[in-house]
Amino acid sequence: MADKKEQKMDEKIQETVEATAKTATRDVKVRFDDSNMSSNYANVANVGMSKDEVTLLFGTNKTWGAVKDEVVIELSSRIILTPSVAKSFAETLQRVLNEYEKQVGKIV
Repeated sequence: MADKKEQKMDEKIQETVEATAKTATRDVKVRFDDSNMSSNYANVANVGMSKDEVTLLFGTNKTWGAVKDEVVIELSSRIILTPSVAKSFAETLQRVLNEYEKQVGKIV
């Protein structure tokens, strides 16, 4: 009797999973609008965080090997992400870097 109950439960779970999959997937066309986009070069990046956001800072070190008591980084961009978007971005970036190393060679 327990086997029949377990089988019925398994069938119900499978039905629920299949129904959820049917309603959760949809074909959505994504179009990137780059009409207001700007491009910046960065040779420095920094990451900060708070409870609700992850902040990426990008900039340029223009001191090129100068030995000084202070190095000034000219910041050009600040990108603020939710933690879930930051995690997705990190995973995507890792996949891209892995593919880059397969095609071009190890990054040192």
